[in-house]
Amino acid sequence: MLNHRIALLLFSCFVSLILPEYSWGKIDSTNTSTAKKDSVKPTIMIAEVVLGSEMPLQLIAKTDAAMAITLGATNRFRYIPFADRDSVAGLFKSLNAEPTAYNVGQEIKAEVIMFIRMRQLGNLLRVDIEAKTGTDYVETVSGVGLALLRYRDSSDAIIYDPTIVEAMQRAMCSITGDSNLYAHVEDSSYMVFPAEPLIFLNMKFDNKKQKSSWAIFQDNEVNSFYALQVLFEAATSLKHVIPIDLDTRDSVYAIKQIYGVENYVQSTKEELKVLYDVGFVYAINGNIEKTSDGAELTLTLSEITSQSSLKKVKSLTAGFSDDSLEGFKKTATKLLRRLLR
Repeated sequence: MLNHRIALLLFSCFVSLILPEYSWGKIDSTNTSTAKKDSVKPTIMIAEVVLGSEMPLQLIAKTDAAMAITLGATNRFRYIPFADRDSVAGLFKSLNAEPTAYNVGQEIKAEVIMFIRMRQLGNLLRVDIEAKTGTDYVETVSGVGLALLRYRDSSDAIIYDPTIVEAMQRAMCSITGDSNLYAHVEDSSYMVFPAEPLIFLNMKFDNKKQKSSWAIFQDNEVNSFYALQVLFEAATSLKHVIPIDLDTRDSVYAIKQIYGVENYVQSTKEELKVLYDVGFVYAINGNIEKTSDGAELTLTLSEITSQSSLKKVKSLTAGFSDDSLEGFKKTATKLLRRLLR
């Protein structure tokens, strides 16, 4: 508790009521210096953690353990935990000296000091890391990491810990410029790669040419939601994309007061614009057409453009003859994974 209090008072680890607007889908880094490469492990200290107002204050303390795991998994850095940092800060205070990030960093011999921002949008977590290094910490390397909040406890409360680590890992890939930073970790659960967020837009149904009593064509509202959920779940096992669940997608729409979006109709320009403005670039939509000997599923990967339109990247089609939702699920899962190879 004392360490937590010192972190709050001396290092400005506070909850920000308003964070600057930024693109949620932007995952590239902005570097003003080349990342240091040395046979000696660089020593890293967190100077500040800022949380979005929607996030619980307890996550500040969890950031300490998360960064220890994030850096430890690479075996390339040495991390200074909050307890050691705060002990040095306490010495400054006892001498009536100001325990600034610079002063403490210099005293503890940190080669890199980090300023961390965390924000949540629906079930998507974003971690921004600004790493300052060099003489007087004037050189800056910045990185962004995104990850989906997938875990809940028995009371349905979000378990943030593993997702913070995952997002931090992606931010570190960005900072170091090494997409394979975690490719060879001993524990495969920490094998994380840079990844693009992927939105699921709609699933349309076409049985005009062949009227059908197939289950998949009977309730567009229910089955379109089911179909997009199948695609989302199929994408969760892929390392190079971050599938965005429908609740998070709809949270984005709500930013511009867009509600009641139908999952079986073409996305409007207004919907595409808000997705693009938030920073989501890649999207999936689908079409199921009844044929004489079954049905065909077409999935299309598109890029959302600045003109609020979809630019096709790739499209694949597969047929299926099983009149069941399970038959559709098997076909859709295989087709999506082929599409995203």
